[in-house]
Amino acid sequence: MRINTDIGELQAFIAVAEKSSFRAAAQSLFLSQPALSRRIDKLERDLKCQLFERTTRRVSLTDAGRQFLTHALAVMDELERAYQGLEAKAAVRTGKVTIACVPSVANHVLPSVLKDFAKANPAVRVKVIDESAQVVMDSVISGHADFGLNFLGSQEAELDFTPIRAERYVVVVTGNHPLARRKTVAWRSLESETLVSVSSTSGNRLLIDSAFSKMSKRPSIQYEINHVTGAINLVAAGLGIAIVPGLALDSQLYPGLIGIPLVDPAITRTLGLIMRKGDKLHGVAQALADTLATAIRSS
Repeated sequence: MRINTDIGELQAFIAVAEKSSFRAAAQSLFLSQPALSRRIDKLERDLKCQLFERTTRRVSLTDAGRQFLTHALAVMDELERAYQGLEAKAAVRTGKVTIACVPSVANHVLPSVLKDFAKANPAVRVKVIDESAQVVMDSVISGHADFGLNFLGSQEAELDFTPIRAERYVVVVTGNHPLARRKTVAWRSLESETLVSVSSTSGNRLLIDSAFSKMSKRPSIQYEINHVTGAINLVAAGLGIAIVPGLALDSQLYPGLIGIPLVDPAITRTLGLIMRKGDKLHGVAQALADTLATAIRSS
């Protein structure tokens, strides 16, 4: 049997099946509705069966359509894997590495590592996705990044998580703040402070809020900002205190600020290397991942 179906027809079929609407499916594929209908009609003619029940109100799969959907999804999944495999081989030939990492790594570890790495590997192109922990995780799962450096991912079935370093959270204050002379600070000592906080969507915020939930009174959040670096800059401007992972505070970049370990409770996050389960890094990517892990352990 000769198969005349093309990828566009499978994409059209899957889109209609998922959205239960020819109009919505056409919009998602940037096609006109008649063009989408022609693809479905051709597919049904080739398969010699009806794939959809169409009414004025909705579109639903027939029994044959449900059966074919399973195979269509499998075909598209295998094709995507094939493309990604070829892209990985091309990356080996051209020397390209894509890293996804949380901003604390991108800002305070990556620059010095890439400087030395570039000297040893001048032809290697490096792309950095420096985003939130969730975006870093999604970038690795989707294959957009070769590997990631993140504190999320250990519980994800689609990822391998290799711990690198556990880092404590610290309270960041200016050098003239009343807390600046202390070696440790208990969470209850922050009750009357003005807090500069990272966004409620941040993975860091989840850990911080968990610690605050055990306090009878929590500090007032006066300023909220998306990234830890922004929070530190607001502290430097004298607008309050911030709670951040220790790696985020670089004494060379912020000589006027002090990071004091928090206790009662002491909370930590584990930074690790994340990769798609079962994947193996190509040569230059593995070399860069190893160099970054070593730098993070010693920082």
